[in-house]
Amino acid sequence: MNPENNRAKTPENEQRPAAKKRSDTATILFSLVLFGGALMILTAASGWLGYKSGERERNQVVTVTMDAYLAEQFSQAVDDIALDNFVLARERLIYILSVKPDYQPAIDLLVDVEVALNLSSEPTPVPFTPTPSPTPDLRPAKDQLQSIIHMVAAAEWDLALEMIANLRANEPGFARVKLDGLIYICLRNRGVGKILSGDLEGGIYDFTLAEQFAPLDAETENYRNWARLYLLGNAFWGAYPEQAANYYGQLVAAAPNLTDISGVSAFYRYWASLLQIADNLAKEEEWCDASSQMVHVIGVWDQAYVYPTATWVYNRCLALTPSATPTYTITITGAATSTPTGGAIPSDTPVGPSNTPEPSTNTPTQTATPTATSGS
Repeated sequence: MNPENNRAKTPENEQRPAAKKRSDTATILFSLVLFGGALMILTAASGWLGYKSGERERNQVVTVTMDAYLAEQFSQAVDDIALDNFVLARERLIYILSVKPDYQPAIDLLVDVEVALNLSSEPTPVPFTPTPSPTPDLRPAKDQLQSIIHMVAAAEWDLALEMIANLRANEPGFARVKLDGLIYICLRNRGVGKILSGDLEGGIYDFTLAEQFAPLDAETENYRNWARLYLLGNAFWGAYPEQAANYYGQLVAAAPNLTDISGVSAFYRYWASLLQIADNLAKEEEWCDASSQMVHVIGVWDQAYVYPTATWVYNRCLALTPSATPTYTITITGAATSTPTGGAIPSDTPVGPSNTPEPSTNTPTQTATPTATSGS
C-alpha cells in the first residue's frame, strides 16, 4: 500500500479543505462589509459635497440677484436725481447701504444728495454775481485788485468775491490768473469756515466750486471728508444705528466735536448710536449682548443716567445663564435696579466730553496762487 494515500485519508487532512473554505468565505464576507462601508461613506460624502455645492450655488445666485437688484436701485436713484427727486433718491441710497455698507458709488452719491437737499431748501448761492451797488467802483482795475487783495488778507471772503465779480464784469480779461487764484483762496477758506460753524453742506459746495480753479490741498480734503462722514451718519441716524455708529465712529477719531447746524457733536451722535444698539438688543431680549454693549457704551462715555439700564440688562443676563458668569463686570455706585421706564437717550444733547480734541481751526488766509488753465 502507498504511504501517500494513507496520509491523505487521515482526519486532519480531511478537515483542511473545509477550514480553508470557511476562511475564504469569511474573507469574502469581510471584503463585502468593507466594500459596503466604503460605498456608504462615499455615498454620504458625495451627498454632502453635492449639498454644499448646491448651497454655494444658491448663495451665489442669491448674491448675484441681490447685487443686480441693488444696481437697479442705484440706477433708479440716478434717474431720480436727474428729475430733481432727491428725497426718493435718498431713500433708495439709504436702503442700498443698509444692505451693502461698502457700496462706494452709493456712499458718494448719498453725500451729493444730502448737499443738494440742503441747498434746495435755501436760496441757491451765487458767489460770483455782484449785488447791485448805488456807488459802482470806478477806480482803475489795478486799484480794485489791490483792494481785493486786502479783503482776502482780512478774511473777508464774501466781500472779496463780490469785488472780484464787479471787476470781471467791467474788465473781463484783466489779470485772469491772479483773480482765479484769489477766487480759489476765498472759496476754499469760506468752505472751511462753514464746516467749522456747522454748515457742512455749504462747505462742501464751496469746495466743489473751488475745485474748478485748482485741486484742493490735503487739509481741505480732510475737512471735506469730515463733513461727508457726518452727513453719512446723519442719513442713518435713528433708523440704522449700526451704520450711523460706523460713520460717526470714523469721524470721532479725527474731529469728535464737529457738528452740523443742529449743534450736536459727532462724538455724541456716535455714543447715542451705540446706546441705541444696546437698547434694541434689550428689546429683542438679547440680554447678554445688550449687557456687553452697555459696557462698551459706558467705556466710551461714562454717564450715570445709563446705569439703571446697564444694571437691568446685566441682571437679566445673569438670570439667563446662572452657570456662566460673564467675564466682564460693571461697577455701579448707587444705581437703581428697577426696570427702566423709558429710552436711555436724554432730551438734551451735549457736544461731548470736555477733554476731546477740537478740529483744527488754523485756516490759512493766504495760499500760493494756483496755476489757472486760462490765459492771462
